[in-house]
Amino acid sequence: MAKFEWNSSMNTGVAVIDKQHAELTQIINSLYYAYMNGEEHSVLSPLIHKVNDYAHMHFATEAELMKAYKDEIPDFEAHMEQHREFFSNAIGFLLDYLNDKADITPELLDYLTDWWFKHINGIDRKMAEFLKNKGAA
Repeated sequence: MAKFEWNSSMNTGVAVIDKQHAELTQIINSLYYAYMNGEEHSVLSPLIHKVNDYAHMHFATEAELMKAYKDEIPDFEAHMEQHREFFSNAIGFLLDYLNDKADITPELLDYLTDWWFKHINGIDRKMAEFLKNKGAA
């Protein structure tokens, strides 16, 4: 099962984004460790809510930073689509678990961590470079 620890090589150079990325990585890892330790629904539930809430806040921050440049920023719509995909896929399955409609699986946690790592090192890095070049970050 995939997990990763935050390190400075993942920084984008946009302080607020880097701080939030590191925090969400820690929350995702907490969920991973709780699952691996066989924690019960009562332990997993608050972690799932924390991942959901923090992801909403983080993606809103990114959208706000990009808003003024949405017609210029490379891959703006693709970036927003990735955020929607994250909620419909990873977060959707986690919330289904809370409603006893699905199980958390190693594959789901692999998807979550793989998606997060690729998103940070892919489209988020491009967004950060654009914002830094515009002097907006």
